[in-house]
Amino acid sequence: MSANEFWKDDPQLFVSYRTSFINKKKRELEELDYKCWLQGLYNYEGNGKLFMSLKQFIGNIVAGLCKGSKDHTKIEPYSPKPLTELQKEKKQKELDKIKNFEQFQQDFVYFGTIKQRYLENLKKKGDRK
Repeated sequence: MSANEFWKDDPQLFVSYRTSFINKKKRELEELDYKCWLQGLYNYEGNGKLFMSLKQFIGNIVAGLCKGSKDHTKIEPYSPKPLTELQKEKKQKELDKIKNFEQFQQDFVYFGTIKQRYLENLKKKGDRK
């Protein structure tokens, strides 16, 4: 806000600028919080994988000392995509499963009514004879 606007324009303009500034700072804070959370999650996941790698390494050493035992644990690779994208894909798959199940239920009801009609028609033909 310029000094000219502050001194010569409507006082409500100052309130609008101030509200806009506060909202902008809130959005920036939320974005920073999300980024920090995401970085912490990646660190947590990476440290877990490092711990599992170390566990496998020590297990292989111990297994080498005890002849005949094999270690079948696998080291998981780092996530190929950001976790938010993986969660979106997982939610989409769940929605697709729900839609497929609903379609299956509709088809099941449809085929049930066809069977019922067929049996009623057979019954009517048997009554005519």
